This record gives sequence, structure tokens and C-alpha cells, in this order.
Amino acid sequence: MQSSNKIQISNLEIIFIDDDGFAIGNILNKNRLDQEIEIPFDKKNINLEIGDHLLVELEFVGKKQYKFKKIIKKIEFEKNYFFAEVKSTSKGKLYLNELERSSQKKVKIQPILVDGIKINKGDVVKAQGTSREVLKKLKIKKLKINKNKKSRKNNNQDYAEILEVIGNVLDPNVYSYLAIREYNLKNNFNQEIKNEISNLIAFEKNARVDLRDLTLVTIDGEDAKDFDDAVYAEYVNKKKEWRILVAIADVSYYVTPNSALDKEAKIRGNSVYLPNFVIPMLPEELSNDKCSLIPNEDRLCLTVEIILDENGKKKSHSFFRSIINSKKRLTYQQVEDVINKKITDEIFDNQIIKVIHSLNEVYLILEILKKKRGALNLELSERKIMFNDMGWPTQIKKIYGLTSNKIIEELMILANVSAAEEIIKFNHPGIYRIHEPPSPEKYKNLIDIIGKPLANILIGKVPHPLLMNKILKNTKETPDYDMINQAILRSQSQAKYHHENKSHFGLALKKYVHFTSPIRRYSDLIIHRQIIEIISNKNKRKNSLTTFKNNNEKFKIISEHISNTERKSVAAERKTTDRLISLLFKEKINELVVCTIISIHKFGIFVSIEDGIADSLLPIRNLPYDWYDFDPKKQILNGVDSGYKFIVGMKFKAKIIEVEPLTGSIIVKFHEDTAIKIKSRKRKNNYK
Repeated sequence: MQSSNKIQISNLEIIFIDDDGFAIGNILNKNRLDQEIEIPFDKKNINLEIGDHLLVELEFVGKKQYKFKKIIKKIEFEKNYFFAEVKSTSKGKLYLNELERSSQKKVKIQPILVDGIKINKGDVVKAQGTSREVLKKLKIKKLKINKNKKSRKNNNQDYAEILEVIGNVLDPNVYSYLAIREYNLKNNFNQEIKNEISNLIAFEKNARVDLRDLTLVTIDGEDAKDFDDAVYAEYVNKKKEWRILVAIADVSYYVTPNSALDKEAKIRGNSVYLPNFVIPMLPEELSNDKCSLIPNEDRLCLTVEIILDENGKKKSHSFFRSIINSKKRLTYQQVEDVINKKITDEIFDNQIIKVIHSLNEVYLILEILKKKRGALNLELSERKIMFNDMGWPTQIKKIYGLTSNKIIEELMILANVSAAEEIIKFNHPGIYRIHEPPSPEKYKNLIDIIGKPLANILIGKVPHPLLMNKILKNTKETPDYDMINQAILRSQSQAKYHHENKSHFGLALKKYVHFTSPIRRYSDLIIHRQIIEIISNKNKRKNSLTTFKNNNEKFKIISEHISNTERKSVAAERKTTDRLISLLFKEKINELVVCTIISIHKFGIFVSIEDGIADSLLPIRNLPYDWYDFDPKKQILNGVDSGYKFIVGMKFKAKIIEVEPLTGSIIVKFHEDTAIKIKSRKRKNNYK
């Protein structure tokens, strides 16, 4: 950072920008990595994107703080940093081993240490490739320049400057910390936000519907700490109808528009749930306390009351702000035990048990309606990693949804649909959760993989979940069922947020928003504010509400941003999970495992191992020696001389030969004792 009196010239990386041109950037200086600079409103800023680098003028305002003055120019750059593990030679000399799978050239990168940074064997670091010119400027002596031009592109990364030490492989948390750095996730809150939290006023109970006498309960996982929703159901005999209440934490009461909390929540977009680490969208003082629907504590909510007839048809819904007092913090397993009348040590009040059974009855009705409308019915498991007291992974479990999980899912969908209907009814702009049908390319690929006669169900027809459900039903008791599940899943478009209502393909719903988790999703907080505005202006309708056009344009920008933060979070979660799972498989090198083919590519085969616990790569070089013909449409690999034929869904044994926990990669080699059917599986006689 250069300086002239109080004016500082610095590089910023844009980490957030909204439709008004308000932007936030991080100072790209090793000593000020966490310092953020606000760039005020300017229509020119709208051309910027997250990740852009700017050369800017900053004004020093004291206490190591800087204020934005002006943008000098946008810097065009090529990413030059990477992540690496510090290793040592047999003589004890330290070098960097880059983690990217695509750069598995055995190049030992020499570390350059500046600003007092120290490294040790096993450290995981963020480093920046250094050119010869930079080496000369740094006046680093006695460095042997590698003259082999083929060793690395432009010979620029034989040496690298260490920017940051993330952790050490002897610390189990390093796998989460690495994902946080890789995906640029924010996991700390600045002092301004902390000050704002401490100055939050006690909540006001006036003008709220008092629901504290009702037996509202929360139902969550055993390790949950942020309780967004409480639920209640009862059958009203006189009217022969069901009354359902879904009470959602009123986060908007505490997080007001344009406050520091709001700006931070908007930047983060959502909470991130890594296997052993949670990065909340809101500080824990809110997410785990003031907003969380803790049992036997008064809490503010935005509640929807939904009335269904005996067949589940909705008669009405009504939104209102409320105050509740959750009567019990229930886990999914506890609810499951009550439904199945399993004898346990838990003793519940009769009213709690009555509510649980009422919720289950409502679910059974909603489940029938779900099947009728044709919501996609995939059976997918979740991988859950178990940890010991030291934080090391010890076991991986495959978890399938319980009936109690489905109860909450259906109630949340019911509330989300009601919120979407409310927004559309009042012609109000919103942020919709949309899921578009499979693209023509993916749909055709699905048809090719499934093959005839099953594919006849799809051929020539407009994609609809009902058609896919029919295929799943017809293959339920066959060996191909898991493969069909995965093929249909891979054919789906990615769900995202959008400022226009484009329906939800997977749920088979025409109107859908996210309303039920404002503690962990910014989209839900936006919907809460919209509904509260509708409540406040019930009789004024469209003309007195915030200008539709401005809000619609604003929501377009926010939708794109939070869709991106969600994708980034999912990628970080998946990457961390893969790394921790591969850490467990490190002990299984040279063991034989049963593999199931997930997908086939020109370079190799992706397989799931140990009944879907982990994914692995079987490179072409690790197949029996032969020349292989690859059919990309049907995803088939044929051995020309050997007769080996590999197709999606096929099972065989392979040996684990390489595991790299820091990249999350597991490499296997085909075990030639495996018997493989050469002929294609004939599906004609297996399915109806």
C-alpha cells in the first residue's frame, strides 16, 4: 500500500455489490486481510462484479481505519495464488506440494517467507506464484532457477511466496479452514456488527397475537442450535377441518434494512454447514439465542395459520406477527418413537403427544396430495460423519429421512406455498425459489442412459416428475434402482433464486418461495419483510406499497447474488465432506471395495464405493490393458480385445491404491478377478 500524507493507494477485491452500486471490498494487503472498505452509491459501480480487483484511493481516518475516496481503475488480473501442503525432502528441506488435482506434476515449489511467516512440515498454506522478476526485486539470493521450461508454464511458479498459514494436517479443523479460504467464506463478524448486537433493544410484545398458551413445538436434528420454526396442528371437530400453525422466528424485527447486520447477512447470503463447523449468516447472539425458538422462552415470530379440509384442500391462510413460547424442543428421533409407539425413557406430556399425532395425521394427508400432483420422489441418503472428542472423523453413516423429517418438510412446503400465494395475491415483488425442468441435453442423456423399454416412458413427452416417478416405481425392486435414482438426480437443473415466478419442477408447484428459515437464509428474510409490509398495508394494496419496478430490479440483483453464495456454500460443504471421508479411507489403501459406476468419461470412470459412502475415480490407466471405445451418449466403455464392457450402474471390485485427504480424492484400480457380464443387461423382461 502506497501513501501520500493521508491518501493511500491500495488494491481492493469486491466481495459484495448491490443494484444501487453500493459495494464492499477487502483490502488486498497481507496485514489487513480482514479490513473491509465501503464504496458508496455510484451508478458506474454497477459494472463491477464480485471478485473484481480495483486500484483505489483511500483516506486514512485514524486507528488504522481507511475511508473510500475514489476508484482509480479496474485491474485486469489472472489468479496467481494456490493452496499447498508443506512437505519435506529426505534431507529435511521444505517444499510446497500444490493441492489442485489438475496439477499433479511432481514439481517441488520452493517457499519464500516474508513478513515473519514461519512454516512447518504438514502446514497447509495459501501461496502466490512468483516470477523471476519478483525474485530479483526481493533480492533473494542463492535460489537455483529451474531452467527446464517444460516443468511449469512460463517457469513462474517454481518459487512461491507464502501468503497465509491456514493450519496443519495434525489439526482436524484444517479441512474446514481450507474450504473457508478456498471459497472466500466469511467466518468472523466485525466490531460494528458486534456493537449493533449489543445495542439491540428488548422486544416489544404489543400489537402481536399472543400464542404462548398453545402447544407449539420445535422438531430438529439432535445437534441443531438455531431453531427457525415451531409447529402446531389440531383437528376442529365442529368444522371438520385441520388448523395448522407454522411460527417462524421474526428475524426482521432485529435485522433492519441497511443496518450493519443486514448488509453482512446479504453478503453471506446463507449459513454454511460444514461437517464439523458452522458459519452462521447471523451472529450466534441472534441465531442461537434472541431469534432461536428456545423452549420455555418468549420469542417473536411471523406466523401463518393454515386451514385445511379433511382431504387436505386448503380453505384459507392468514399471516400475522406473534409471540410464542415453545413448549418442547423435540428431535426427529423422539417424534419418530412417539409415532411408532416405541417405548423409551422419554416421558412427554399428553398434550405434546397429541400434537405429534395431529402433525403426523396432517402429514399423511399432505403426502397423498404430493403424490397426486407428481412431486419428484427420489430416495436419496445423506452422509453423516461422526467425530470423536478430539474432532477427528471416526465413522460415516448413511442417513435416510424418517417420517418425522417428512412431517416438517411437508409443513414447511405448505407454509412456503402460502407465502408465495400471499405475495402474488398482492402483486408484490419477491424472491422465488425456482427449479426449471431438465435441459433438452440432460433429458436426452437420461433417456440414453436408461435405455429402452424404460425410456419409452419419456421419449416424445414433455418432462414431468410424474413420468420419472413411474420409472422409479417400475425399477423399485431391481438391481438398477440406485442407478436410476442417480441418473434422474443428475438430469435435474439446479434450483436457484429468481425475481420472477417460474415454478418449481421437482416439487411440482406453480408458486414457491423460501419463508421458513430466515435465521440461515437471506431470501427468507426478504420474504418476511415483504409479508410484513403486506400486513401493514392490507387495505392499501399495490399503489401504496414500495414501487414495484424498483424492488423488482433490486430483487433481481439479490437473487443472482444469493444463488451464487448458495452454490459456493454447497461446493464448500461437499469438498470438506469428501476430504474428511477420504481421511478415513487413508487407512484402507490396498483393500478391495465394491464399486458401482456413477458416470463414465473419456479419461476414466467415477464410482461410488462401500454402498455410496464415498466417491472414487477409476482412471483409464487402471483398467485391464486394452483399447477402449467410449460412447458418450449411452455412457458405455467397451474393451476392443478383452470384451470388457462398463456401463452406468455396473458393480465390480477394485483396489484402493491412492488417497489424498487434502484434495478429497480416492483412486482405485480395477480388480481383474471380478466377473463382468460382457453382454448388455436386458431390461425388457425386468420392467413393466
